[in-house]
Amino acid sequence: MTHTMKMEFDEHSKVYRGLLIGAGYFSRFHLDAWQRLANAEIVGICDFDIEKAHAAASAYGIPSVFADVGQALQCDDLDFVDIATQPQGRFEIVRQVVTRGLPMICQKPIADDFAGASRLLDWIQTQQSVFMVHENFRFQPWYREIKRMLEANAIGDRLHTITMRTRMGDGWGEDAYLNRQPYFRTMPRMLMHETGIHFADTFRYLAGEVSQCSGDLRRLNSDIQGEDTGAFMLRFASGAVGVWDASRYNESLSEDPLYTFGELSVEANGGSLWMDGQGNITIKPLGQPAYMHPYERSQLGFAGDCVYACQKHFLDVLAGNAACETSPSEYLKSLRVIESVYESARHDCFVPVDALKSTSRRPQRTVIDLSLPVDNDMRGVAIKPAKTIEKEGWNATTLELYSHAGTHMDAPVHFVHGGKTLDQRDLSVCCGPARIVNLAPASPRQLHTIDDITRAIGEVYPGDRLLFRTDWYKRYGTPEYRDELPRVSIELAQWLVKQQVAMIGVEPPSVADVNNITELTSVHQTLFHGGVLIVEGLANLDRLTQPEVEFIALPLCIIGGDGCPVRAIAIEEDEANL
Repeated sequence: MTHTMKMEFDEHSKVYRGLLIGAGYFSRFHLDAWQRLANAEIVGICDFDIEKAHAAASAYGIPSVFADVGQALQCDDLDFVDIATQPQGRFEIVRQVVTRGLPMICQKPIADDFAGASRLLDWIQTQQSVFMVHENFRFQPWYREIKRMLEANAIGDRLHTITMRTRMGDGWGEDAYLNRQPYFRTMPRMLMHETGIHFADTFRYLAGEVSQCSGDLRRLNSDIQGEDTGAFMLRFASGAVGVWDASRYNESLSEDPLYTFGELSVEANGGSLWMDGQGNITIKPLGQPAYMHPYERSQLGFAGDCVYACQKHFLDVLAGNAACETSPSEYLKSLRVIESVYESARHDCFVPVDALKSTSRRPQRTVIDLSLPVDNDMRGVAIKPAKTIEKEGWNATTLELYSHAGTHMDAPVHFVHGGKTLDQRDLSVCCGPARIVNLAPASPRQLHTIDDITRAIGEVYPGDRLLFRTDWYKRYGTPEYRDELPRVSIELAQWLVKQQVAMIGVEPPSVADVNNITELTSVHQTLFHGGVLIVEGLANLDRLTQPEVEFIALPLCIIGGDGCPVRAIAIEEDEANL
């Protein structure tokens, strides 16, 4: 294999040393670009398939090879990390890189769905890390040139329409995608999630922010899971309209359909321009002859060498010479467009981008009580009359409550000497979106593991609130409710801390064996030291119908409190009204 020489640069410029994680199909375009960038050097490559990593290292002269990400990140003098893995497991890699404090550029899709990507990107922004999404289509030379022409008013100062027609022809057989990216076949969302995001981002780059979306999606190849054909229409805030008409099933007449990925037309109040499948641009001002517009474009690398241009931009960002075009906050805007397209296809209507679930009607909400009823039969509770209407003219009651009775919240001081008390609790953690982890039915004394959680919900993200459904509350009032409860293993507790989970809620009266002080102490202390809020004694999680709910559990503001009963509720929006 031969590679182009590095471009010349100022000998005093810094050379950034990078680690590439992922040695699959598309990583070769990353490596080719890094090798041609004079101020970058890939000094290590990591892939769980060590043979792939060795092959890439041999082809590109990379000195260090790894199969373990954690070990790879211990390389000395790393300046950045490039993540080019398959989507599965990408979040955990990103988390490790952020923890290591290294800048990174990461391939898309960022996560399996919009919710996961939003959590991840929001969290990254709180870490003040340099993070760039490897969204390279906007760096294709024809789009950079068209952007320049639009800014120069080459076809007018008011954009009317942008239309793109894409026919890739790589998804029509029973062996579709197997030779390059076989995981495409099992994506429940494919065309828009994997390919449409490029054009949502590029359309935003050319025409500005999107206000509304409409989508129509189909699957033509029955051998795959997701959609492979469809279209979206975007209404821009400027009043312009964008249309992407795409199929990975049907073929193009272009000799290389992956060079430009289709044909583009742009219309404005002063004329039109067209781009063909070879990247040729034709301009026709209104009332004047059409003419070919000359500009430079490359045949190197991928799609006009856009990977090179994208990675060069990343190095400019690292050097402080450019603002990141595809930062988390910017990329979330493109993700929101694609999620709106899916919402539109589901409901057959235009969807506002800034309100994915908004409709002409206010959604109906269902409130589910997740609390055990409090009465004199509850352990640690005594309810006594204090006043009566007959004697004093009003009813009042004296409540004696054990601080960890029934459905309750623990404060760190419960098991940590000098730990925070209830009145010091950040209440924002006590309410917000929570994910349901279905572990039901749990067996007596079952020890919940990391695998149990990941099998139930997949990736776990920083800031997640997790409600463990075990149906154990149904044993309330029996001896085994307290003495045989299913528990959180110490390994799981440590992992939840590592994942930076914000809160866990469980149905048993404790997260650990109440009859084993060593286990009880170690699990609680691990979670508390890691900043994980604990709610215990939940009920009725089996009544929830959605994988994510709005959760609220607020304690009394008890000065110095180590715990307190709470009224825990879940709120579900009626999907029929969305």
